[in-house]
Amino acid sequence: MVKQIFLAKIYFTDLSEYKIRPVIVIKMLDDDCICLQLTTQLHHNGILLNKNELVKGNLKKSSMIIIPKNFTLHKSILFKYLATVSDEKFNNIYLEFCKKLECKGLK
Repeated sequence: MVKQIFLAKIYFTDLSEYKIRPVIVIKMLDDDCICLQLTTQLHHNGILLNKNELVKGNLKKSSMIIIPKNFTLHKSILFKYLATVSDEKFNNIYLEFCKKLECKGLK
C-alpha cells in the first residue's frame, strides 16, 4: 500500500462529519497507514505531483501533496485505489516529509 494513492474518508477534527479525499500512503503500521492528503488546489504549500510521476493508475489533475499535515487511518478507510507513485517521486515525498517533521538522522 505504500506509494499508493486512494480515496479515503477524512473526518473533521471534531469527528462530526467527513469528506472523501485522495491520500497517499507513506508508511504502514500493521493495519494502520500514515497518509498525506492531496489537493488539486495548487496554491497550498507542499509537493506537486504530476500525472507523469505515476507508474500505475491515474489522477484527473495534477495535485499538491500537503506536507507535513499527516494522519493515521485504518486501511479499511481506504476504499478506492487511484494510482501508484514512482519510486523516485515517493523518495522525494518521504524525504520532504521527514525534513518538515525534523526526523532524526536528516540534515
